[in-house]
Amino acid sequence: MRFSKVFGAFVISVFMSASMLAEEINVLAAASLKYVLEDIKTEFLKTRKKDKIEVSYIASGKAYAQIQNGSPTHLFIAADTSYPQKVYDDKLAINKPLNYAKGKLVLASANADFKADSIDVLKNDKVKHIAIPNPKVAPYGRAAEEFLKSQKLDKKLSKKLTIGESIGQATSYILQGASEIGFTALSMVIKDDKTPNLTYTIIDEKTYEPINQALIIPNHGKDSKLAKDFADYILTSPKAQQIFQAYGYDKADNK
Repeated sequence: MRFSKVFGAFVISVFMSASMLAEEINVLAAASLKYVLEDIKTEFLKTRKKDKIEVSYIASGKAYAQIQNGSPTHLFIAADTSYPQKVYDDKLAINKPLNYAKGKLVLASANADFKADSIDVLKNDKVKHIAIPNPKVAPYGRAAEEFLKSQKLDKKLSKKLTIGESIGQATSYILQGASEIGFTALSMVIKDDKTPNLTYTIIDEKTYEPINQALIIPNHGKDSKLAKDFADYILTSPKAQQIFQAYGYDKADNK
């Protein structure tokens, strides 16, 4: 009887220890990471069945604002370097941000009458709506704005621009046909085999500032082993880098 009680207590102790080791974290991630990060998260959690990672995909600028306002965020994975840097500069994180990948801007269309296999489609007068992520909060929107200025098309096309509050919304405008053409991230369309008539062209990277993307662990996540391990996996795992490449990302330019 005594052995049974001792053994039972041991089993309960082991179970409680295992439960205590399991962790759940909240991640704010750029909307452009919606597909690639889900694949990376799935791979990461294969060996961590009890851990849980909740990811909210929003514009990087909005994510920064939420962290500023006290959002319980363990890890922030942005679509640029400026917003994670702001988190650090505001003393909302202990360690500096680290670059994990470099994204690419594309011009895309799901309209059979307006093939986006060349930037020349921007000069088609029949195009009435051009989707673009909000440059004020979305790094890819900022890159699209820089591209248009480089081509001296910003003023000519300004009235045609349909602003999406995130790259996710702008991409929806394109894929659902609300805009004949529009700007998005290569990662949002490169694996899309379900949208009929989808065409896109990769924008010359010399026409906009490189879209280096960084992550940072805010103060709320500084004691989280899971947040640190997931960040390390994104930064250093060959599997994660392979997945990034499959979605059209390049290796980041590190400082």
